[in-house]
Amino acid sequence: MRKTWIATMAGALALGSTLVVGAATAEMTERSVTTEKTTTYSGTVSEIDPSSSTITIRSETAPAPTKYVFTKETVFADPQGHVVTYDTIRNSPVTVYYTREGDRMIVSKVITTKPVVTEHRESTTTETHRRIE
Repeated sequence: MRKTWIATMAGALALGSTLVVGAATAEMTERSVTTEKTTTYSGTVSEIDPSSSTITIRSETAPAPTKYVFTKETVFADPQGHVVTYDTIRNSPVTVYYTREGDRMIVSKVITTKPVVTEHRESTTTETHRRIE
């Protein structure tokens, strides 16, 4: 009788292990992996509209300008990776990294293809005071 009980328990344990492995396998096959394809486009910034969060790029190869949407997470940078404001890249050649969401193209980063020149000006003011008697 003891041998029958041990054989029954071993069978139940094996069946339970099979069910657990089968459930784990079924769970793994139900998961889907979503990948986003990032695409690049090069051209010259012709317009930036902060009110609609859009940037328009003209390319020599495309007949019409292309409009992209930027977000708070969009990075605007120079070739060395220094962050710049979107105002500094107006009329500059850029490469746009974007993903397509439906009919919109969402920009993740905009990299200028030439360094952004920052102008630094200094001025000196001289004051002359006369004493009036």
